Amino acid sequence: MNDKDIERYVEELYKQLDGKIDRAEIEKIFRLWLSYNYSPETVKEKILQKYKPGRTVKIGEIRGEMKNVNTIGKIVAIKSNVRDGRSTFSGIIGDETGTIPFTTSRDMPFKKGDVIRITNAYTGYFNNVLRLYIPQGSGVEKLENYNMGRIQVTPSKFTIDKIDKNTRNIEVRIKVLHSEERETNGKKRISGVAGDMTGTIPFTAWNKMLEEGKSYVVKGAYAREFKGKIYLTIDENTEVEESGEDVGVNINLTTLQDAMRDGIHIGLFEGIFLDVSEDTGLVARCPVCRRILKGTECPEHGKVTPVNDLIGKATFDDGTLSGRVIFSRNDMEKILGKGFDDIVRMVVTYPGIPVVKEELEKRILLKPYRILAKVSLKEQNFINMTPVDIKEVGEKELSQLKEKLMEMM
Repeated sequence: MNDKDIERYVEELYKQLDGKIDRAEIEKIFRLWLSYNYSPETVKEKILQKYKPGRTVKIGEIRGEMKNVNTIGKIVAIKSNVRDGRSTFSGIIGDETGTIPFTTSRDMPFKKGDVIRITNAYTGYFNNVLRLYIPQGSGVEKLENYNMGRIQVTPSKFTIDKIDKNTRNIEVRIKVLHSEERETNGKKRISGVAGDMTGTIPFTAWNKMLEEGKSYVVKGAYAREFKGKIYLTIDENTEVEESGEDVGVNINLTTLQDAMRDGIHIGLFEGIFLDVSEDTGLVARCPVCRRILKGTECPEHGKVTPVNDLIGKATFDDGTLSGRVIFSRNDMEKILGKGFDDIVRMVVTYPGIPVVKEELEKRILLKPYRILAKVSLKEQNFINMTPVDIKEVGEKELSQLKEKLMEMM
């Protein structure tokens, strides 16, 4: 640390100590503590603790192990725990500068949203996380009508494989593999699948734009469980910033049999399309709920003006099991190499002929494909697959795939 940096710290300390200690004395003490290999911030805190022990610190100023901590914060979360007949409380408090977990064995008759003043606490690390400990001798009081600014919640960094249904305040770097935009109650909703080098996860983003193929840094998301699956939820308060670096995604090949056995919800599969379903082609959907209609009546929304859409269904076999692949409009356009308007014109030109089905058969039937797909298990040995990405396997890969399929059969 150079002299200029030390001078800056000395000046900050001089002002915070209200000029009661002269600069030369502060510099002498500062350099002494530095010689013991403490960080400048730790030295600064030690000097403040010694010469101004009664001060109230912002939560964002709490760093490392400290004693005699006085702070004011809003309770972000709180819960009671009973173990061996003893009750303790734990939770999170925060202010406009940050948050910190707390633990105490004293009574805490407070609830989420209460603003409290804490005196004579201390900090320490548990599982590499800095925590505020409030012993019996500490003071804790609720402050009424205290004007607390917006809580600055500092998210914790995760990789996808570490996210479970109880994970909150998540910071994660992801690449969007698939996304679809919908509107729900006037709000834009993006649903899709994201990945990193540890795996993949379905996500839902509200009023945020996440585009396929792009990488993002997401801060302040949370996880939820729905029908046995873990979803990443990105709401209006979540920060989403496009990443300057491409996030790598590592997805190993698996089989439909393993997906069935292990309950895999998304996987990378290689196999061959055996047939195309008769109900492949243009469909009419409800413009509100997107349900496929047989007329102009929606069971939920009554008489509506249907919107045209395109759907494809085909049987996919990887040598272990067969699954039904359901192609979206985007999938169909990609595979057929035609825009939606061109496909509609093709259908109108040949009325009564299943031209979409025949075109899809020409493109995929008995040809090997690699599919990254969301998987849902409808019943025993019946698998629905919704593609996230799909591409035809090359000649070299084809020979390897044939060998693998022969081994499995």
